[in-house]
Amino acid sequence: MTSDNSSGDDSSGDKPKFEFPKVDLRSSIKMGVKKTNDLLATLEETNVQTSSMVSSRLRPLLTQMYALSQKGVVMYELRKYYGPQIIGVTALTVGGLVAARRGKVPGLFSGGVSGVGAYGFTYGNPSDFFITEKK
Repeated sequence: MTSDNSSGDDSSGDKPKFEFPKVDLRSSIKMGVKKTNDLLATLEETNVQTSSMVSSRLRPLLTQMYALSQKGVVMYELRKYYGPQIIGVTALTVGGLVAARRGKVPGLFSGGVSGVGAYGFTYGNPSDFFITEKK
């Protein structure tokens, strides 16, 4: 019969059943650094591709927005030359839409208020028109 060492006594000279694997510290560090560098390179490449794709899409849009804003500034500077037309069309449009929806009196009132607002935006503060100072 064979002897069974169930007590865990290794006095017979046998190797233990579990051994820690022998690891070379230097090669482990090199492998860890290499894997980290590969990961960082992949992330940087993805970042560069994404940012170049976004910037290539945004650049033409920003150029068009800049051109439109310059046209808007020019139109805003010319608004005083067309003041009566701006005020009249604003008052008629708002008044007409409200009158069609709510009736003649609310349409007349909202058209007048929108005309005063259009005057204010075209020529400056509308309260200056109504306030007169005695000198």
